[in-house]
Amino acid sequence: MKTITKAPAKQSGSSTDLIKRFWSGWLIPHAGALFLATLLMAVVAAASASYPWLFGQVIDALAKLSAGQDARPEVTPAWMAPTAMAVAGPLAIIAATMIKGVALYASTVLTNRVALAATTKLQQDLFAKLLTLDFARLSAEPSGAFSARFLNDINAVREAVLRAANSFVRDILTLIGVIGVMILGDWQLALVCLVILPLAIGPVSMIGARLRKTAARAQHQAADLAGVVEESLGGIRLVKTYGLEQAESSRVGSALSTRMSLLLKMAEQKGRVDPILEVLGGLAIAGVFAFAGFRITQGAASVGTLTAFIASLLLAAQSIRSLGGLNSVLQEGLSALERFFSVLDETPSIADRPAAKGLTRGPGRIEFQNVGFNWPNGTIGLDGVSFTAEPGQTLALVGPSGSGKSTILNLIPRLFDPTTGRVLIDGQDIGQVTLASLRQHIALVSQDATLFDASIAENVAMGLPAADEAAIRSALSAAACDFVDRLADGMATQVGPRGSRLSGGERQRLSLARAIVRDSPILLLDEPTSALDSDSEARVQEALDRFAANRTTIVVAHRLSTIRRANLILVLNQGQIVEAGTHDQLIARGGLYAELATLQFQTASQPEV
Repeated sequence: MKTITKAPAKQSGSSTDLIKRFWSGWLIPHAGALFLATLLMAVVAAASASYPWLFGQVIDALAKLSAGQDARPEVTPAWMAPTAMAVAGPLAIIAATMIKGVALYASTVLTNRVALAATTKLQQDLFAKLLTLDFARLSAEPSGAFSARFLNDINAVREAVLRAANSFVRDILTLIGVIGVMILGDWQLALVCLVILPLAIGPVSMIGARLRKTAARAQHQAADLAGVVEESLGGIRLVKTYGLEQAESSRVGSALSTRMSLLLKMAEQKGRVDPILEVLGGLAIAGVFAFAGFRITQGAASVGTLTAFIASLLLAAQSIRSLGGLNSVLQEGLSALERFFSVLDETPSIADRPAAKGLTRGPGRIEFQNVGFNWPNGTIGLDGVSFTAEPGQTLALVGPSGSGKSTILNLIPRLFDPTTGRVLIDGQDIGQVTLASLRQHIALVSQDATLFDASIAENVAMGLPAADEAAIRSALSAAACDFVDRLADGMATQVGPRGSRLSGGERQRLSLARAIVRDSPILLLDEPTSALDSDSEARVQEALDRFAANRTTIVVAHRLSTIRRANLILVLNQGQIVEAGTHDQLIARGGLYAELATLQFQTASQPEV
């Protein structure tokens, strides 16, 4: 069973590098929309910055009117006279509020559209990249780990884009605007604030750096958690049969506890930002009141100026607090981007080589020439394997578990590359041809009949996307899929997730129909009937025999009913071919094959070798 890995993903670049790459690859197509959103944010910031000035003007006007004062037109513009300002000021505040509301709505919709478009394209690119990675690489990591990138990590990136596009631009511009108002109103008071507020930059930056490391661990652990849950639920039959509910509950509970501790640590780190900014903001306000009181007593400032200044300071503190929170969200998003880019930067070893040509279609003769294969841990999978599979014949691979049967099958479509030797199809080295042309010549039917949550017709057509209805019906008929006609929706019937609405035999026959519609000269069978009952096995085997008649067929099987039909049987042991011949020849020889056959007859009438 899978264990929890607590090591975080390796960081792959600086924040600036990650942002530049994301901008150039996924955001730059939306540069026009982002520019328009920035203009709208500037309108929002200007409207916000106008509030303190308007407040101050209205308060001063009301104070003058209360004292029976009014400015002369030759001294003050008529529209700024106390009487006029007492009326125009509130109207201007309403207008500024309406303008801000409309601009804020439009910019929010626009930035959400950009963020969703960019992150959706990032998801598409990641999935496309996953499909190009080596079979061994994908098999080594649970699918839950990749699902976590699509679900958890992408949310962190999307939130970072939204907050950066909305909060960053808006708050920076608002901060600039209110600081301008503060300086115009009383530059000496502004100087007091500008000395205190920057003190928050250092602590907030340190918290952000620590948060990014914790976020990387949390995102990595989320992938582990997804893998554990998927593993437990995927093996629910075994869990219930063996009474492992408590053990699995404890295992998942341990993973959840680890995740909770990481999330709590992130919350604690985020929680430090607001208190720091709150304290500094309080110090700034206290300093302003103390200094402003002195200024007012000296006649150097008015109550309206002080009100405008305090309002500006509160807006500035709000913007700074928002920017501090943005730093936390941005660090989580950057950590998630690292995980995306770590996959996007992987280079598959199984790829088209320079000057690769298309595989010329032929009868499908397969030749292994002294093929060796070593696993990454150094274990020998195959050692000097040579054989030829002739067109129109069936070659069976038999041997104990781990003897190299499936490895041979995986080498033919280049899911792996041999360490030594060559694999030829119709005299052409498959390492020198394009993967697309190679795999067009191969059809696969495996023990685990893979179906997708789509209709029967769509699942069959995956063998040949260009197949029309007539070709699909012909393939269904050839694969003995008569059950389709009994279904209410026929070929349009949805098979459910992994074909869950069909029986094992029905799924296997649909898998065979998919191979038939592909009409490839090479047919690979990986224990196609081992999980079926006798009746289903007979139906599938009969259809396989008809389809394999004019093709090169290589079958990995344990049941003698499948093996004895083969024209040639290769017996493997520890990565080497130890025997070769027909069923009767190998039985007469009395070697490993005869021992396996005898063991099968002793255990059951149709068990596995």
